[in-house]
Amino acid sequence: MASAIPHLHFPVTWKSNPRIRKRKPATATATACSLSEASPLFRAAKHTVDTFVKSGMVIGLGSGQASGMAIEYLGRQLRAGALKDLVGIPTSVVSASEAAKAGIPLGEYENSSQIDFAFDDVDIIEEGTLISVIGRRRLQGEESIIQEKLVLSIADQLVFMVKEDLYKCGLEGSIPVLVESLNWLETAEEIDDLFLGDAEVWRRPSVGHAGPLGGDFPLVTTEGHNVLDVIFTSPIASLAEVANSLEKVDGVVDHGVVSKFPCKAIVASESGLSIVDNVPTNTVGGV
Repeated sequence: MASAIPHLHFPVTWKSNPRIRKRKPATATATACSLSEASPLFRAAKHTVDTFVKSGMVIGLGSGQASGMAIEYLGRQLRAGALKDLVGIPTSVVSASEAAKAGIPLGEYENSSQIDFAFDDVDIIEEGTLISVIGRRRLQGEESIIQEKLVLSIADQLVFMVKEDLYKCGLEGSIPVLVESLNWLETAEEIDDLFLGDAEVWRRPSVGHAGPLGGDFPLVTTEGHNVLDVIFTSPIASLAEVANSLEKVDGVVDHGVVSKFPCKAIVASESGLSIVDNVPTNTVGGV
């Protein structure tokens, strides 16, 4: 499997000017914010920032609904003076844009960089191991599974924020796999044989509906790869075993399975938050 890219670049101008221009939000925006703040995911985002983020940290900024809420709340804390001297490392163009709007100073990942803490959304997470899947949503612009995984892997601490119904054993659904574009069909056939009877393999399109061949306009990532969606038709017994099997297939560059030890997950439900880790004692707390 190809090694992860050593440098992340997002087409956003990072400004170190600490002065932040405040804008009065429109009534519709204020209403939307008040509604989102009542949601379990917002409580998870707020708890993540309040519990794990300290002044002076370099923070990996995740992508997704909860991460967007955490970024917005982090900006509020900076403007209020509750946090200082933070630098955000975005995992995607979307999170970079959200952070810039929130007034969070941004930086780029370099080989020598240290990321103290990162948070992220996941599409689904395996109970106990906290091995997760990212990248099920359609990639846009210069979003990259490789870049997102790199930021998460280098962070000293990592927290996933997820709804209760996405934290389970016997996971279902798809796993995105990045493959070399030139011989993608041979790679797809090998993966299909690998999971014969348990999964279907479709090439992801850039527009239109998905299909086995990806249509006339298959998605090409910013690194020049195609995306195969390995759609499991039966529960996945072990994400770790699936990831290990995929990594042995010629032509596979990377995949959407994220495995980090140790890490934590904040599981959000209407009744409250549960904080779970993947340390052998499997410590669980509630909020």
